[in-house]
Amino acid sequence: MVKVNDKVYHVYNLSLRGVVVGIQQEKARAWMVGGASQGKIVANVQLSDGKVVSVPAEDLMRED
Repeated sequence: MVKVNDKVYHVYNLSLRGVVVGIQQEKARAWMVGGASQGKIVANVQLSDGKVVSVPAEDLMRED
């Protein structure tokens, strides 16, 4: 799991690199037979050009 201030990169798009500035949980939009599914964790990543993008936390890896 990534944390705030971690340097990260996107697993499927290696040009998307930056620093995590926030983490939030989105509400579930899908309904199953037993009720709503669990929410998704999204990280806000600030890129080197200053732009902030929201990326699912499961798609991020920490840089060493």
